[in-house]
Amino acid sequence: MVGRALRLPALAGIVALLAGLWPVEGLEIENAARKGRWRLALPSGGAFAITSHHSMYEQPYTERFAVDGEGHILLREVSSPSAAVREYLGITGPGERHPASRVLPELVLRVAAGEAQELTIGDRARSLLGYGAHGDRLVLRAVRRPMLARLLPGGP
Repeated sequence: MVGRALRLPALAGIVALLAGLWPVEGLEIENAARKGRWRLALPSGGAFAITSHHSMYEQPYTERFAVDGEGHILLREVSSPSAAVREYLGITGPGERHPASRVLPELVLRVAAGEAQELTIGDRARSLLGYGAHGDRLVLRAVRRPMLARLLPGGP
């Protein structure tokens, strides 16, 4: 009877350990000039978005991405309420939102000189000025780490 009573907690412990080792998607942001590196956890499916402000038309546009299981960043959609911005980006179809399909090993951008871009993960938006100054070069990469890594320093 005692052996049976120990099996359930042992099984629960094994399941919890395996769940902790299960990889989760994350996003790494590197600012090499300032020697900064951040890891951010992504929701299931690895979705995130970057909203920029077009300098010529002074209108926003958003690029929606996902991280795949192979360490790639996938551009999924581009949207803007401005027809002029969409045309500038080469989007000629009607409507604000347009599907996209591009696989990127990393995403390289500079923090805008005017209104800085916003990174949105889930329902939280944060300015890229949190990762560098205007003009700084940022490199975004997909990372996969065990769920337990979130509890460790520097985890996503």
